[in-house]
Amino acid sequence: MANPYAQMRKDLGYEFCRTQSEKNPFVAGPLKRTDCSLVSDGAAAIVMTDVDTALGMKKAVAFRAAAHASDFLPMSKRDILKFEGCTAAWQKAFAQSGLSLNDLDLVETHDCFTVAELIEYEAMGLVPEGQGARAILEGWTEKDGKLPVNPSGGLKAKGHPIGATGVSMHVMASLQVRGEAGDMQVAGAKLAGIFNMGGAAVANYVSILEPLR
Repeated sequence: MANPYAQMRKDLGYEFCRTQSEKNPFVAGPLKRTDCSLVSDGAAAIVMTDVDTALGMKKAVAFRAAAHASDFLPMSKRDILKFEGCTAAWQKAFAQSGLSLNDLDLVETHDCFTVAELIEYEAMGLVPEGQGARAILEGWTEKDGKLPVNPSGGLKAKGHPIGATGVSMHVMASLQVRGEAGDMQVAGAKLAGIFNMGGAAVANYVSILEPLR
């Protein structure tokens, strides 16, 4: 609702989203339509340059970390209740940056489906395995919570235009660390984590952004 670039800006209400109906049917039980990201089209862009050039520009954001991890494509070779590639990518990013999850002011994560977001909470280390829902039920991921997650609305609300999704997550995070996110702004945000994936956590990417100046 707070994101002017979002495809979906209508508050459907908690009860509507939680209840199966003609307008909110099961897609693949227990996931309903409101548990699934939108069919979207869109575009996003960032300009990449060296540090010296960036310092001469009006807007300068730096990668504190950029990490990648791949996992097996066949789900038969994996534990379907874990995103182990996601965990590996986060661990690499924290090792690169010298940071931990507790240092981040917010995260933009790849919530293509409700269940994916909950598993990602576990994979990044926010909650123990099997307790993904706890982060939401206890308010940890709210904009003023322990670790704000997807203040942009995430893929399910702002849209998931596939190729543009990862770039758009970096745009949203850049706005946050520059203090230019408007109604989406997390107060005092200076370190933003981003998790983007391809497939069912087959290709996994984690970035950590901070303002350069």
